[in-house]
Order: sequence, then structure tokens, then C-alpha cells
Amino acid sequence: MKILKMSVLIIFHPVVAFSYIQKERDRFQARPIVILLLLGIIVRLFSLQFTHYPLSSITIRSNLILEVAKLFVPLVSWGICSYLMTTIMDGETMFRESMLAVSYALVPYIIFMIPLTLLSRILDANQAGLYGSLEACILGWVILLTIVSLKEMNHFTVGKTVVIVLLSVFTVAILWAAVALLYSICTQFLDFVGEVLVELRYKF
Repeated sequence: MKILKMSVLIIFHPVVAFSYIQKERDRFQARPIVILLLLGIIVRLFSLQFTHYPLSSITIRSNLILEVAKLFVPLVSWGICSYLMTTIMDGETMFRESMLAVSYALVPYIIFMIPLTLLSRILDANQAGLYGSLEACILGWVILLTIVSLKEMNHFTVGKTVVIVLLSVFTVAILWAAVALLYSICTQFLDFVGEVLVELRYKF
């Protein structure tokens, strides 16, 4: 029930909602994070499957897991990296609160993507611009809420918030580069081990 009330508050009074999360930190649990992220994944899959084909951004051969990751990996990365930056820059939020704010920032996406997907069923390729604009507005709303949460929950000024946002984006880029590098190294190492095993099998 608290998730529903907080979701309504996020839509109509986001500043109050995020301030409340920070103020009542001892009463909030990690459960809403899991529930909201799962709801976001369900809505994303629904959107990918039922968006009218002429308006869909994916093809039949697209990897659904990858398409879901395109939305949620940036959000989770942002939650981690923005928390690290606020910790360095005298922020006031804990990691759980940072991830909770990111999860609640998904509320507009969870609420409005389903009717937008259903609306796409009566649109054709000529209305692709309208559909894309509405989808961009929803995603922009989610991004704006994450920035608002950063400012309100840490009591930053506008200038400091801008600095933290830029540093967080830079940190996210470094994190992705490090993960990509580690993946490349591991892949090459496994390929090397496989080739060695093949050679040993032929020799012995």
C-alpha cells in the first residue's frame, strides 16, 4: 500500500516524495526496489511485444533481454555511480535510498507505457513521430525524476547538482568501459584455454 501512495506522490509531488524517502529512511525497506524494478521489466517486455509493428524500434530477431537491459542497466548504473559521487561530495543518502529513488523514478514509465503501447495499436507509420515523442517524454520524465531525487535527497544546490550529474555520467561511462574491458579479457582468456585444451587433446 505504501508503494501505491508513494507512486501517486511521485507523479504529483516528486519533491515531497523524495524528501519523505530521505526523512523517513528508517521506515523504508528494500522490497519496493525489487517490486518496482520487476514491474518495470514486465512493462518493458509488454511494450516490446505489443507495440504496433510499424512503430516498434525492434525487429523480430532482436534480443529481448538486450532490449530490456538498454533501459535498466543505465538506471542501475546511475544509482550506483550517483551514490558514489554523493558520498565523495558530502551527500546525505545511503545506497538503499539511492536505489529506492531510482526505482520510484520508474513510476511514470510503469504507469504510462502500457496505455501508450495500447495506443500504438491504432496508429500507423505516419504517426511514428507522435509515438516517438510521447515515449521520449516518458523517458525524459524518468531522467528528470532521478535528477530531482539527487538534489532533494542530498540537499544540494542547483549548481552542485549539475556537477554531481556530470560526474555521475562520467563515472557510469568509466564503469561500462571497465566492464567491457573485463568481458573482453575474460572472453579472450577462455578462447585461449579452449585452444590449449584442443591442442592437448590432439597431442595426447
